Amino acid sequence: MKRLVFVSGMICSCLLAGNLFDYDQWAKDLQTMIELNQNSSQTIAGSDINKNMVRDDVENYIKQKYKDDEFQKIMFLEAAKKIQQILTLPKNADKKIHIRLDRELLQVYTCRDYILYKHNDVDIEKELEQKAEFKSKVLNTRARLQAYIEHKKMVPFKYSIPSDKELYEQKNECEKLYSKIKSESKKTTVLSIN
Repeated sequence: MKRLVFVSGMICSCLLAGNLFDYDQWAKDLQTMIELNQNSSQTIAGSDINKNMVRDDVENYIKQKYKDDEFQKIMFLEAAKKIQQILTLPKNADKKIHIRLDRELLQVYTCRDYILYKHNDVDIEKELEQKAEFKSKVLNTRARLQAYIEHKKMVPFKYSIPSDKELYEQKNECEKLYSKIKSESKKTTVLSIN
């Protein structure tokens, strides 16, 4: 049963990650959500003062939005790093690099979704809106959105389904990460109370 839930989550994430839909429509829908921030750097890379591979505006947004949810904060920061790597790839980057980064991003989203759906009573519609809002913050200029669309065009339409062993390993890694974050979060809470 747990494998079925995990596989369903993987398939759902693949579908939601942009592998089986109309890119033009997706781009139009996302563009309606984008608010061009005149104060942000207009380069694709943007400003990253602390050099952690997450644009400062995105990092501030994530830390504020998920200040009370360490797991989601860490997962969205990791997703932001992956997207930043994707956006700043050289134009002549090997297709294999695009595929690897896209799969890594998908694994971050899948782990987040798996944990949220397993450990929490979540509103799927709300979670989809949060991902869309996150992407609108990360892809908040036409140049960034276009770079992401060009990246998605380089990625194969279908991913191969992971083997049972790969699914098991991914699920275990995700569970370990979640447990570690929860454990560290509890220690921080205890330290702040004392």
